[in-house]
Amino acid sequence: MQATFILPTPTIKSTTLYGGLTARLIAALVDTTLLVFSYSFVLYGLSDTSQQLYSWENMFRDGDMLNQLLAVSKMVFYNPYFPVLHWLYFTVLHSSQKQATIGKFTLGLRVTDLRGRRISFARANLRYFGMLLSVVPICLGFLLLLSTRRSQTLHDYLSRTVVVAD
Repeated sequence: MQATFILPTPTIKSTTLYGGLTARLIAALVDTTLLVFSYSFVLYGLSDTSQQLYSWENMFRDGDMLNQLLAVSKMVFYNPYFPVLHWLYFTVLHSSQKQATIGKFTLGLRVTDLRGRRISFARANLRYFGMLLSVVPICLGFLLLLSTRRSQTLHDYLSRTVVVAD
């Protein structure tokens, strides 16, 4: 007597290999939120004037909110600490063991070279400064992601990297 075993058919999990637009956009929002909050702690910690301590309540109470909002944004983004913190955040985390920023890591995305290996600090720098080029023509460098086979943006092409989903 011979026993027959019937195995169930395997289910193949359908996942995308590359990071899509939605996942990358959400990761960018998470990273931007973390950067702005951490930068505001640095800004307030290094402040020796009370101008940085101007509250949002006072801004809404006064009638000239647009000029005050513009002054606050100039104070935050024209300060030399913000670009340095922004550059360090992206280049160090993309070239780290995790191969992702905190936003990308939470969504299961990694930045690799074209062969799937970890990128170097120099390549992460090239990718970061290429990202600035992607922003220049009204963020058209990011829309390239919709039409490429590996969902690459302009800065991915320049640095020969790809964002993969785990």
